[in-house]
Amino acid sequence: MKKMNKKITVLALATFILITGTSAYASGAVSFLSPKNINSENQAQVKKVEERLTQSWTRGREIILKNEGAKAFANSSDNNKDQDLLNWTLLDITKLHDELLSSFSKQEQSSFLEAFYGEDRKENLEVGDYMPALLISPDKKRALVYWEKANGSYVVLEMKTKSDDSNYWYVNGVKIL
Repeated sequence: MKKMNKKITVLALATFILITGTSAYASGAVSFLSPKNINSENQAQVKKVEERLTQSWTRGREIILKNEGAKAFANSSDNNKDQDLLNWTLLDITKLHDELLSSFSKQEQSSFLEAFYGEDRKENLEVGDYMPALLISPDKKRALVYWEKANGSYVVLEMKTKSDDSNYWYVNGVKIL
């Protein structure tokens, strides 16, 4: 009986220590991840990264607007308002779900993400590449996903939906600019 009481006491003590240790760790981790607790040095670093990405996306959009191949892609539409890439919406990939995918059906979301994360993207990603941006046509049937490579060139994935209104997305081509 004494052995049983010792085992229960030791087990209870170990459980108590485990729970309090986990709670202390979790509260420290949660407070660390809270944006209001980021120190000014880290805030400055986050701001620098955001500015660098915005500059990269803006420069990439300008390069795409000047590129004849990208213009030909946009002009392949019969709808005049979609032809001008200036009318396409620039999306930050971190807001992809909120600003684009939430308006798609589950099937179209799946199809879009499958095309976006497919082999064409994997084959062109390298260490040092920047986070991509997306230009989406006003009718949300075509998109250009682009990112700056470490060497300063840009990769552009042309994504479209099938013409039979199935909302099935696929990569139509890849260009290096």
